[in-house]
Amino acid sequence: MVPNQAGRTIAFRRAYGKAAPPEMVTQEAFEGNDRHLRRLLRVKPGERPDLQDLWEYLQDLRHTDIQSSLLAYLLPFCLELWCEDLRGASDKYGGFVEHIYPVLADRAIFDKHLTSKQSAAVSEFMRQTILEEVDDQLGLGYQGSKARPYRWIGALTTYGVLFPDVDRLWGAWWSPDTFGRVIAAVQYISCLIYPENENPVFAPWTPDGGGGPPCLWEFEGRLYTHRWLEPNVSFLKEALNVPAVTKTLSRAVDRLGGHPEHELAARIQEDLSLLTDTLQARCAELPRFLEATQDPGRPRTWS
Repeated sequence: MVPNQAGRTIAFRRAYGKAAPPEMVTQEAFEGNDRHLRRLLRVKPGERPDLQDLWEYLQDLRHTDIQSSLLAYLLPFCLELWCEDLRGASDKYGGFVEHIYPVLADRAIFDKHLTSKQSAAVSEFMRQTILEEVDDQLGLGYQGSKARPYRWIGALTTYGVLFPDVDRLWGAWWSPDTFGRVIAAVQYISCLIYPENENPVFAPWTPDGGGGPPCLWEFEGRLYTHRWLEPNVSFLKEALNVPAVTKTLSRAVDRLGGHPEHELAARIQEDLSLLTDTLQARCAELPRFLEATQDPGRPRTWS
């Protein structure tokens, strides 16, 4: 477990409220056999459920009527695995996370089966976990698709599909109050201004290792029929513009004075003055990409 994760989990469960396991399972199993549900019913907070059992439970949530009391009890276990995946504590949960995102994106599940207190605790937990990953960003040179920034950028982008308060997440990381947020701001801005194969932070894509700059509009979890929620789109249209990006980058460069990453950040700042037209076009284009559903057969590219 990565630093802060245990404390974050405890705080989340406290805010979420005590959810006792139901006395019996009435949740229908998608494939008919409910043994995984009966095993999950016996798992206690602090214990690790069987990953296959949780994966089968996600299929139940997506395809059968939901037992609210069981969801309230098991959702924290699911989010703890999501947290470990995002924070890089384990590489075993990527497939599981792909399936939990569609559940989290179904607002009917939250509105019908969770209390407002529980829903607020979920968004707070996810928001703070993303910020913790941002705070742990260390450098400005990456190669290959498994580079660390892909995790937080993907989580940030997907958060805008799940909850209508992306402004709270954006406002926290966009103001470079920690070293990690300074680095993360420069990472993100580099994706806004450079051509794909000329980004000095992210080495070009290769057939063997992948890589290239992270895509700023791709959602995790194959959420092809989903889009950013309208309050988030409206926020981004106001918040993302040339003056705001220029100001944030300037603050980041100042903050990096004396650090090894300062030279590259200063170079990006110099390049920005030559790439203002590109930045302006992409600031307008990104909200349009995020407010539209995604067609995997027709991937979008910057114009």
